[in-house]
Formats: sequence, C-alpha cells, structure tokens
Amino acid sequence: MGGTVEVTGLTKSFGSQNIWSDVTLTLPPGEITALLGPSGTGKSVFLKSLMGLLRPEAGVCLVNGVDMVTAKESHRLELRKKFGVLFQDGALFGSMSVYDNVAFPLRAHTRKGESEVREITMQKLDMVGLLGQEHKLPGEISGGMRKRAGLARSLVTDPEIILCDEPDSGLDPVRTANLAQLLLDVNAQTDATMLVVTHNIELARTLPDNLGMLYRRQLVMYGPREQFLLTDHPVVSQFMAGDPVGPIGMSEEVDHSSNAPLLDDYGYPVDGGSGAPSMVRAGARAIEVLPRQLLPASGRPRPATERHARRVASGDASLYVADDEEADRPPALTRPDPLARALDQTGAFFALGLDTIRATFRRPFAARELLDQFWFVTSVSWIPAMLIAIPFGAVIALQLGTLTVQVGAQSFTGAASVLAVVQQAAPIVTTLVIAGAGGAAICADLGSRTIRDEIDAMRVIGIDPVQRLVVPRVLACVLAAVLLNGLVSVVGVLGGYFFNVVVQGGTPGAYLASFTALAQIPDLVVGEIKAVIFGFLAGVVASYRGLNTRPGPKGVGESVNQSVVVTFLLLFFVNFVVTTLYLQLVPGKGA
Repeated sequence: MGGTVEVTGLTKSFGSQNIWSDVTLTLPPGEITALLGPSGTGKSVFLKSLMGLLRPEAGVCLVNGVDMVTAKESHRLELRKKFGVLFQDGALFGSMSVYDNVAFPLRAHTRKGESEVREITMQKLDMVGLLGQEHKLPGEISGGMRKRAGLARSLVTDPEIILCDEPDSGLDPVRTANLAQLLLDVNAQTDATMLVVTHNIELARTLPDNLGMLYRRQLVMYGPREQFLLTDHPVVSQFMAGDPVGPIGMSEEVDHSSNAPLLDDYGYPVDGGSGAPSMVRAGARAIEVLPRQLLPASGRPRPATERHARRVASGDASLYVADDEEADRPPALTRPDPLARALDQTGAFFALGLDTIRATFRRPFAARELLDQFWFVTSVSWIPAMLIAIPFGAVIALQLGTLTVQVGAQSFTGAASVLAVVQQAAPIVTTLVIAGAGGAAICADLGSRTIRDEIDAMRVIGIDPVQRLVVPRVLACVLAAVLLNGLVSVVGVLGGYFFNVVVQGGTPGAYLASFTALAQIPDLVVGEIKAVIFGFLAGVVASYRGLNTRPGPKGVGESVNQSVVVTFLLLFFVNFVVTTLYLQLVPGKGA
C-alpha cells in the first residue's frame, strides 16, 4: 500500500498575502485524490508544502509519520525519495538528455547496473510514448513531450506517493485520456498514493477516488468522488459545470457569493427582490448523474477501489464542507516587517555558507562539476583581470611615485607600490572580476534552474542542491580567485615597475631593493587569504541569490544585479576588517 499523508491546520502565506489557511485533509493510502480550484488558489503551493519545499507558517504535514514542516532537511531529503513528482512544466534538467533525466533517480539512489537502468528507463519512456526521443535535450522537444518525460522520471523508482501538478497541461485530448488511463494503471500496479492537481473537469470526474477544492484561501470541500460530484454547493457546482455565472469570477479579489446573481431552476438570473444582495440558490447547478469511473486496462479492479468502497459504506469516508461564514471572511492582512525580513535573509545567507562548508566534506563529491565550473569561471575572468591589473598597477606606481618624490622618500617607492598591489589591489580586482563575470553567470544559471523547478525537482529526487550545485561553484570561485590573484599580482607589479622606471625615471635597483628590504612572506600570504575569502563570498552570494530568485526572467535579472552589488559591498567591508586585523597582529618588517 502507498504512503500516508495527513495534513492538519496547514496555513501558508507569502508576505502579507495569505494563500490558504487551516487546510486539513488525509490522502487515503493507495487511493487517487484530485485537487481542484480556480487559478491562483495555491494548488501548486500546496503540493510543494507537502514535500517540504515550502515552509508553512502553521500546521502539521505528516508523511509516513514524519512532520515535513518541522523535520530537518536531511530527513526531508531521505523521505522525498519515496515521492514521485510531476511538476507543472516537467522540470527536466536542461543539460541532460531525456534518457539521462529519466535514469537520474535510478543512478542516484540505487545500485542497479547500467544495463538494468537502461531496461527500466526505456520501459518508462515507452510507457509515455517517448521511444526514439531519448537522445534529445529538453530544449529540443515540445512542452507536452517534456511533461511526459517528467512523468516517466517520476515513475521510474516505483514511488509510494505520486504527486502530479496539472499533468494534462500542454497535451491534446487524446494524450490526456491516455495519461489518465496510465495514472490509473500505475495505481493499480503499485497501489501508490496519488494526488493530482488539475483543471481538467473530465479527468477530475472520472479518474480519482476522492476530490477536494481550494477556493478563497481555504479547502471548501473534500471527500469521496461519489459524494463530491453530487453536491449542490454553489462554488463546486459552478466549477464542475464550467458556468460563467456564479460566485467564481475572473479573479479572487471579486469572488464572493453575495456578488453573484440569483438563478432560477434553469440557471438564468432572476430579480433578487427589494434591492437586497442576490444569493446563489443551492442546487441550481447540482450534478444529477454520477459519471462512471475509469477502469484499469487489465480489467481487474484496483485494490484501492475495494478499500474506498468499504470506507464509504462504513461511514469512515464522509464529505467535508467548509463553513460559509468562514469562507466569506476576508483574510487578515499583515504588513511585512522590513527589519525582520532583512534579518531572515541575512540568517539564510549565513546558513547557506555554513551548509556549503559542511557539504564540501560529504560524499559523493561532484568533482566533474567542480572542474567544469572552475574552467568556466577562469575562462571568463582572466582576460578582464589582466586588462584591469595593468592600469591598476600603473596608477598606484604613478601616484605613490609622485608622493614619495614630494616627501623625499623615493627609495620607498618600490615597497609601497608592490605591497599596495599584493595586499589590496590584486585581491580586490580579482574578486570584482569574478563577481561581475563568473558570479553573475552562476547566479543566472541557478536562477534559471530555480524558476524552471529544476532545483525543486532535485530536492524531490533526494539530491541536496547545495552539495550537488553550490559546493562546486563556490569552490570554483575560490580556486579561480587564488589563481587569478597570483597572476594579477605579477602583472600589477610589472606594470608598476615599468611606469615607475620608464615614465617617472625611477632607479630599477632602488625599486627592487626597497621591496625586498621591507616586504615579508606574510604580506604575500595575506593577499592569498583575502582571495580565498573574497572568492568564497562571491560564490555564496551568487548561489544564494540564484536559489532565491523570484519567478520570471525579470526575477533572474534582479537576482544577478543584487548578487553583484551585494558582493561588492561585502568585499570592501571584509577587506577593511582583514586589513585591520593583519596590521594589528603582524608587525611590519624592521618594527
């Protein structure tokens, strides 16, 4: 039998916007449940809350006895391996072929040989009609095909709990009917617990054992299909009939039963009388005939069908109907506290940094991803870093050369110039370039993955995105910063030497002698330490903003801009702190 899901008093908001409140339901193990509701009522948010991808403000969500609201992330990752999830847009990994996408959970969590992995993968691809397309990348196939590939991936490990977010979107009527039959057959074979979010009325009428509906920030009705479909509730009746006349309007802001016209027995508006607000008469759109439920292709009844019939006959399965007064009550709006929000974001940023350090020492280590990211960050950063290092070193040499002449300390020009480049200019130039080039690209990459649900898909599969994606990118920034810091130091020192000797007429021997006389090994070490710290900060900031990107292309652009600006601010603050500590703790040569 499938896994158990028990939800009690679940409440979720985004800032001042309440999505739904006090949602309570139980998914009967092994049965198929469909969740309905107008667009924007938080059905997808509910699915993500069940998996622990979003943290509700209140309530309990027990999955196989574990509360996904309060459990540690490591426990959630382990429990999510029991889930199979079809996201609304498929959420395929863009860099992998269709075959590798479907095979990914098997390779990640089983010890099956590649021949067995291939056999299972091809079987699932054949099941969803994608044989012959397995070599293509997600960007090379249609949206409907991506949806079917996502379904194949969600079924490849025979999960205990299957969640489908609008599985019919992007599919034609024939493939939608085939998909409904496929889900029913999978349930008959595996006895998995299923929750399907859909707007397809025909699918909702014929596929599930149980039905629920979200409307106006609450669960208005939930129970057995045969009771749900025969209700005379005005909201449910209007939605199932697809009638434009009723309490459901074009937006939730105007949805309200008191604003809907009174209907006669044929569904036509009538005068409410005496100027009083009109109300929908119960039963105006009640469904009179219960449609027949789909049967498995094998012809044999599902185990869930028999259990469901026993529950209904015994009275254990009853129809829940929300209180109308509670449904009509407007939600309480709360103003988000900017200070609290800033503190939460700061805490989340530091938490990501600590998680990155811990995940660096966990296995398996994504060495291939690290090499790819290191090559990418270095390749886009080294030329700009070199081009900036030359004028940087020249300006420092010219400025200090002029100053030392004015104060009669020409013999110290070399030491001052070289130490300024090694301790200050090189680490700063390196990190500015890495943040502006590599960091921006990292943020855009992770941000795009976030809005395509790839990060959530990875979490559902049971893969920690911090370990798999963030650690290689942060380490790549650190290694690139150390390498480029050394190169920038050499180029900057040579540029300063050239301009001091050639342009200002300095003495070559004096330039080098002053440097060797006053410089010491810790001066070189502190430059590399700064490069390590700055590279780490650039990588973590870019990853944090990418993982917390708002939906849409605009959200990705804003995250990239924020990551660069925040990195620059942190860079100069941390540079001040490290420099101050170094000067206090390490005495100068000859002091």
